[in-house]
Amino acid sequence: MFIHTVNSASNSKLSNEFRSYRDQIRRMLGLLDGTSEGRFAYQLWFVPDEAGWPDAPGYSNEDWNSRYLQAGGSADRMSVELQRVEDGQLRHYVVGRPHDLGEPLTEAVNVAGTDHAVHSAEVFDADEATDLFFHYIGDSGTVPDGYVLRLLDLS
Repeated sequence: MFIHTVNSASNSKLSNEFRSYRDQIRRMLGLLDGTSEGRFAYQLWFVPDEAGWPDAPGYSNEDWNSRYLQAGGSADRMSVELQRVEDGQLRHYVVGRPHDLGEPLTEAVNVAGTDHAVHSAEVFDADEATDLFFHYIGDSGTVPDGYVLRLLDLS
């Protein structure tokens, strides 16, 4: 099952009871306004059913929520980041359309009052980000072919 988180605080199961998964993801991304008083971040992460989310004895979000796809900013201007395990270590990436990863970071996405420097090819709107998130839930935690990942050093 996939869990979605808003503003790193509110967790709930991604459900298709009222809307399709795609429509639910698009709705959540469309609600992002980038402000600290509103909705500035949306994250999706996977928990296997047998883990017993959210209240099985011994269950801990920390066992699962370090691998995710997240968006920060507003519905018309957001960045998308992927965190996953590679060679036993967590790696954190900014997702972008094809571009020269060495070019300067000339754009900014505002997330809750803080500007995050990105390439222009790393700025998305809710529609394109929905495609990334929908692919992520359907293809084992990856982004579609044709997108590039820029490694961030979070140390």
